[in-house]
Amino acid sequence: MSLLKSLMRRRQFLVAASVTSTGALACNKLAALGAQGGANSREQILAAAMAAEKAAAAAVKTSLSRCPHLLSPLRIRNVVLKNRIMHTVSPTYFMQGPENFPAEMYRNHYSNVAKNAAIVSMSTHFGTYPKTYVKGQHGPSANFCDDIWQDIPPVENYVQRLMEDMHCEGALILKAGATGGQGMVGMPGGGIVPGEGGARGDMPAGGAGGGDRGAAPGGMPGGAGGDRGAAPGGMPAGAAGARGGPGGRGPQVQKSLKEIVAEAKEAEDFGYDVFSINTDSLETVQAVRNATNLILMTQLRGSGGNMPGGAVLGATNSNQPTAAELEQAVEAARKLEGLVDYLQIRVDEHPNAWTQDKGRPKSLAYAEAIKKAGIKIITCPTAGFHYPLENEEFIASGKTDMVGMTMPFFADWELVRKVREGRADDVIPCIMCHNCHGISMTKGPWYSTCTVNPKWGLPPYKLAGISAPKTKKKVAVVGGGPGGMKAALVAAERGHRVTLYEKSDSLGGLLKIADNTQWRWNFKDLKDWFIYQVNKMGIEVKLKTAATPEMIRAGKFDAVLVATGAEPVISKMKTDGSKVFNILEAYSKKNELGNNVVVVGAGKYGFEAALGMAKDGHKVTVLASGDRLFEPEVQGPHNMQNQERIYQSHPNFSYELKTTVKSISGGKVAYMDSKGAEKSIRADSIVIWAGLKPMMDEAEKFFGTADEVHLVGDCTGKNGTLQKTIRSAFFMASQV
Repeated sequence: MSLLKSLMRRRQFLVAASVTSTGALACNKLAALGAQGGANSREQILAAAMAAEKAAAAAVKTSLSRCPHLLSPLRIRNVVLKNRIMHTVSPTYFMQGPENFPAEMYRNHYSNVAKNAAIVSMSTHFGTYPKTYVKGQHGPSANFCDDIWQDIPPVENYVQRLMEDMHCEGALILKAGATGGQGMVGMPGGGIVPGEGGARGDMPAGGAGGGDRGAAPGGMPGGAGGDRGAAPGGMPAGAAGARGGPGGRGPQVQKSLKEIVAEAKEAEDFGYDVFSINTDSLETVQAVRNATNLILMTQLRGSGGNMPGGAVLGATNSNQPTAAELEQAVEAARKLEGLVDYLQIRVDEHPNAWTQDKGRPKSLAYAEAIKKAGIKIITCPTAGFHYPLENEEFIASGKTDMVGMTMPFFADWELVRKVREGRADDVIPCIMCHNCHGISMTKGPWYSTCTVNPKWGLPPYKLAGISAPKTKKKVAVVGGGPGGMKAALVAAERGHRVTLYEKSDSLGGLLKIADNTQWRWNFKDLKDWFIYQVNKMGIEVKLKTAATPEMIRAGKFDAVLVATGAEPVISKMKTDGSKVFNILEAYSKKNELGNNVVVVGAGKYGFEAALGMAKDGHKVTVLASGDRLFEPEVQGPHNMQNQERIYQSHPNFSYELKTTVKSISGGKVAYMDSKGAEKSIRADSIVIWAGLKPMMDEAEKFFGTADEVHLVGDCTGKNGTLQKTIRSAFFMASQV
């Protein structure tokens, strides 16, 4: 039975029986204190825990959406959340320039997030003015600040406008940063729970991290210093940058009760609704409750945050937690029962398909364990909860009460609206590439961007400059890869009649490699979404049809969008052809590779293909010609961290840098190592990666076949990434 059918049958049963939903039963465990505005004991808090049950059940029965549990209201004490979604902290790295106030794009971004989430974690990284910069020091932290803006009245005016924008959308605001013990507050047993403002340098020994949040993944030869500085594994040690310092934790601050209460009151007076308090002290919680009406949240964190007793969530770095780790989380949550209003659980800071099983975010296992233990606390696991229908099932089945979502709102800022309208299938899937955090730490671009949503991060004037077409046109799109499909969709959305030509027997282009590896399920989801949308929009698709200029001229099209893409470079290296595969064949014929595989060539694509083979059980050796496994240009703040951690410790993965391959014959690769010594290695198969070549010559053939001809994506010769390809397709098709 499909998830949709299962959910609909469940909803119909609940409505007919007039009973409370499982999600509502699971969710409303904490006190509804109403007008009391405070509490004197855990017993009083727990006694009022079910006050929201009837309202939540009624909301489920009247909901017409496909996600009635996810979007049902939730009452926490004297406040009603509009749905079960929390937006976790997400500094908008490159939406902010030198301004010392939240810029227009910054405010627009948070306003869009507030249309979706019930609780929004607001970051105030817009800084003092003038800012100081260090020549050669780049990356997101160059745009960050120390949040010292409160003494500037005009800036406070802009911040108040920003907060009102969010409140108008029905969202509550949690201040991300140093608010309310969300820095570091001592926990029993010596554990420290770093908040968003604290250092996260909780990595294994190996690389030296930077200053603020700086940490290099363990096992690295050396990391670049500076704010959040981290050098990719295999890179030479970097020089310390501005504010650079040793990796590891920041100062462990034990805040007094008086300080916490004062901070809470200041937050409430300024307009915040939710306060992060990291303590299991009943006295502290009572003091904050008596002084304010704030909702209280605390965190169980991994990847840089300890739980009470010193246990680290997700310490094994596996895709799912061990029984011992789950028990540690349960015991930590038990100490918080009846104290705080809800518990945020975040294990993997920035998961992707390499570290997250499809449909099983790691933090969910901890929330489910806490619920099964009967602990009366609202759970909100975060990181990796990207799919509305999955989140609906998590809540409906009682595994959790809320979920945290952030990057999915970047990929599609109409997510909740689409779900409410029964269009969850139209939600653009986030592929967890983390380009929104910054594409590169070395060469930029220094602006915010989303791989799948080219409209995110654009200034309002740019979006306003996309004019509607005056006439309906007949449009041809040549090429059915991601660029061609995106161009066809944009043209169709603009009201044009579109025909899409694809020479192979299926759409997808280079994304089709995702069909053959479990480590690319996020890209497969995107490919399948594109294909679904192309069919849904009624675009005429001609498969097994290699478009020619003559064919296009004969069709009398008004405009042509050419997206012929790129193809793998054929290596000039002489081989006897036996046991030799190119990178695409390595995916489609992986069952023929054998046990021992040598990959010649690295870079991001070669490296990740090799890593996937290793995780599939092959013993892989990479021979790279450069001094790095992959280019520093693709090393964003979080983009490759998971892959780095895997290759540094995976028993099936090894590599040599600065090698020169001399010959490939008979299943043997002869090469010269970095010291000039001649070596050879035997393998069951050899995979050669020499890069991609844009098909510019083929694209140019279509010049003059219509009044308008636009080249899209890789065939322009200046793209080369999925993000750039989709961005190119959007803007070129928007001109038609």
